Formats: sequence, structure tokens, C-alpha cells
Amino acid sequence: MSILSIRRRQRLFEIGLAAIIIWCVWLIQLTLLAKFTLNGVMCNLPLTLTIVWAIVFGSPLKAPSPEEMRQASVVEVFFRQAMAGSVTGLLVGAVFASLFASIIPIYPICYPLVGWLAGYFCLRSFNQASLLVIPIVFIFTLVAEFTMAYQLHILGRPDVFQNLSRIGFPEAVFNSLIGPFLFFPLRGWYEYAVTHVMGTAREA
Repeated sequence: MSILSIRRRQRLFEIGLAAIIIWCVWLIQLTLLAKFTLNGVMCNLPLTLTIVWAIVFGSPLKAPSPEEMRQASVVEVFFRQAMAGSVTGLLVGAVFASLFASIIPIYPICYPLVGWLAGYFCLRSFNQASLLVIPIVFIFTLVAEFTMAYQLHILGRPDVFQNLSRIGFPEAVFNSLIGPFLFFPLRGWYEYAVTHVMGTAREA
């Protein structure tokens, strides 16, 4: 029982800390980054945090063993991989989407989708993660911008794809450059949380 209570307190602390991080990122985006633009393009810190969050915390599913892979059918393997996205990335994206919804109501699809998909590329145990974060953030920023542009196109904005090439690529570059600065603190937090919980569990 004591182990469960320790884990529960740890989980509540993590949720509270995540809420504080999300709120701080939202305020930084609105008060600081919104004022610094280059040819109408700015860094999208909420989107970058959503992607980096997903690649740090990754999927809760354990990797299947070779024996399980041999016994599973193709359909089972497909559905397992489809469900291996990042639940926490989706939730962080959904929170940012709800904050952005008052400005642009199409974010609710774009941010959670990217948060889920980025979880397929969990990097917390990679030695060369600092090099891999940059292209992953770049690619998923383009995915997010394309998804938003497609939604706007459906809503009757025919010029949106021309603006995508002008805005999407520079924003992806900005986001990818700040990705490592978010990745290392989040990975450190994850490693501390895991070792702390395991240490307290052993002591108990």
C-alpha cells in the first residue's frame, strides 16, 4: 500500500509539473515569441514541446519479444504498432489545441495527431538523440503545418498551400533548432522520475 501511495503522490507531482510547464510555454509563446518574427514567421514553442514530449515519454507499450512477434498475425502486429503512439504527447497536444482553439479552431485535430505520431520515435534511450531530435522536430512540424493547411483548404482557403511553403519550412527550422534545448531537460526529468520511484520502491 505504501508503494502505491508513493507512486500516486509521484504521479500527482508529475501531472502538476507538466501543467506548470505547459502554462509557462503558453505564456512565453504569447508574450515573447509572438513579438519576434522573421518575415512573418515565428518559432512555435507549443508545437515543439508537443513533439519533444512525445519523443521523450514515448509509448507505454512494451516492445514485443521475438517469440511474440513470431506467434502474432500480421493484423495483430499492425494494430499493436498503430497503438504504440504517445498517449501523453496526444494529451499535451490536446491541451495546447484547446488553448489555441479560441484563435484558430482547427488546432484540435493537428496538435494531438502530431503528439500521438511523434511517440513512434521514442529517443530517450538513444546516445545520439541530440542529433536525431532536430530532423524529427523538423519533419513533424511540417506534418502539423500540412495538416492545418489541408484543413484550411477544405474550409475554402485555396491560397493556403502557397503560404505553407513560405511559412512552414522556416518555422520547422526554428522549431528544430530549439528542440534539443527542450529534449534534454525533459529526458533528465524522466530519468530522475524513474530512478526516484524505483529507489523509493526498493526502500519500501
